[in-house]
Amino acid sequence: MVEIVYYVATSLDGFIATLDGGIDWLPRLDPELEDFGYRAFYDSIDGLIMGRLTFDKIRRHAAWPYPKKPCWVFTHRPIESEPSEVIPTAQPLAQVIAEMESYKLRRIFLVGGGRLASQFQRQGLIAEYNIGLVPVLLGTGMPLFAGPGEFERLKLIDTRSFATGEVLMRYRRSALNPPRPKAIPPAITRHLRHQAEEAAPAREPEPVEIGTRGTES
Repeated sequence: MVEIVYYVATSLDGFIATLDGGIDWLPRLDPELEDFGYRAFYDSIDGLIMGRLTFDKIRRHAAWPYPKKPCWVFTHRPIESEPSEVIPTAQPLAQVIAEMESYKLRRIFLVGGGRLASQFQRQGLIAEYNIGLVPVLLGTGMPLFAGPGEFERLKLIDTRSFATGEVLMRYRRSALNPPRPKAIPPAITRHLRHQAEEAAPAREPEPVEIGTRGTES
């Protein structure tokens, strides 16, 4: 079964990028010095998923940073000169996951952004959260989750702190999460509303007092 892992760095006030997509505030990953566990994490995944805005931001770099692993990009627009690893898709999330399972993939890196992460979270599809907390306050920007979500209880698996102030926290979904209610089809909702309206007793009109006004002689 495919496991979706949301691996992301966030500011202390909950933003993953500035409003214009800037990430210059993130610490530099240096394999010779400190990569904050990124290499070990990347070696543990079989593929990636990301939204179109995140993809366009990454493509501004000279080299594709995710070699030799399939990457699904959610988009409704064609991608020009895409890397060979990229698979554009506009399919529902569950269908994309089924496609990953058909390729025998097991662990998938959800790169972002926040809007796509919210969609996965609402459907209960994120198995693990790897959140890197960076000691900066951006004040405003693109949030960790861009949209309404569902209540979810998490279990802390591991935490690491670094001399430069960053903290890496790893969470998994807890078995104590309440079952997610299934959406009621609109036709059934309309039928139930119609039944309730028919069953409601008719209200008699309230009496209206008509005042009298004397006439002047």
